[in-house]
Amino acid sequence: MKLRMIFAGLVVCGVCVFCVGKKPSEPSVLEKAALAAGVQYQLDTANSVIEWIGSAPGDYRHNGILRFSTGTVGVEEQVITSGSLLVNMKTISALDQTGKDKKNLESHLMDEDFFEVEKFPTGAFQFVRVSSASDSAGYTLRVDGNLTLKNVTHPVSFRAKAVISGDTIIAESATFTIDRTKWGIVYHSGIIGTIKDDLINDEIVLKVKLSAAKQIL
Repeated sequence: MKLRMIFAGLVVCGVCVFCVGKKPSEPSVLEKAALAAGVQYQLDTANSVIEWIGSAPGDYRHNGILRFSTGTVGVEEQVITSGSLLVNMKTISALDQTGKDKKNLESHLMDEDFFEVEKFPTGAFQFVRVSSASDSAGYTLRVDGNLTLKNVTHPVSFRAKAVISGDTIIAESATFTIDRTKWGIVYHSGIIGTIKDDLINDEIVLKVKLSAAKQIL
């Protein structure tokens, strides 16, 4: 099914195999974002990315990237304590397609069936807290925050690791999933009674990679 394959991937994936640590329990209540504090680092948007994978039952999937429009990360005593990231939803790009297929997939993901980027051009992630939480995969942090898509906000949590060296931060998350239906994206979802052959998985897999540099006042 072409429509099924069109969204066989909205899960952030990378060019390498993901190492997934122990999944943190998913928060259910929105909390206030952490106030910006400490030394502020400006996001390097050219070297920061969200990788995604979207899938359907069976072995159907697509993968690609999203880019940020701007962002800041706050650091106190060499520890990340706050952050605010804005996502340019018009940068949705499919990496597993070329030519006309790539154009069609990207256009579909950006239209009213999915992210409606003309109406909602910006997504956002606000840090609520960052805490120590090491796991066997080498991730040492747990990030709790609020994710806004299509003007709808829900809490999310994921494992992450970061290196703060001099004037730069390099950080990445473990892969984690979000349920797109929470943000009102129900196209070919099971919750609206889609038949099995046309079904698209509700889960989107994401991985975030950030690079930031200390702000010069």
